[in-house]
Amino acid sequence: GIVQFALVYHARDVATTAAQEGARLAAAEGRTPEEGEARARDVLQSGLGNTGAGFSVTAEDTGETVVVEARGDYPLIIPWVTGNSIPIEVEAEVRREEFRSGP
Repeated sequence: GIVQFALVYHARDVATTAAQEGARLAAAEGRTPEEGEARARDVLQSGLGNTGAGFSVTAEDTGETVVVEARGDYPLIIPWVTGNSIPIEVEAEVRREEFRSGP
């Protein structure tokens, strides 16, 4: 049980980091939400391997901010506890970096 908890906790941390990294990149001046999505996918695959490839990533530019969401199912090694997998859903929002004239 402790090992399973640690694996799920790690997977959630990787997903959170991926969303934050993607949002941070997409919010940089001259960058696009698509670049943020790609960065988030790279981080997921680096941290979770093939499981990370199964996560869906979306990025949205709201004008003032960029929101990146990562969602997926993390497989459990002890399936009889709660089923075959546990859903992980994270979101990161970063304010757009751009020059604004005025005081």
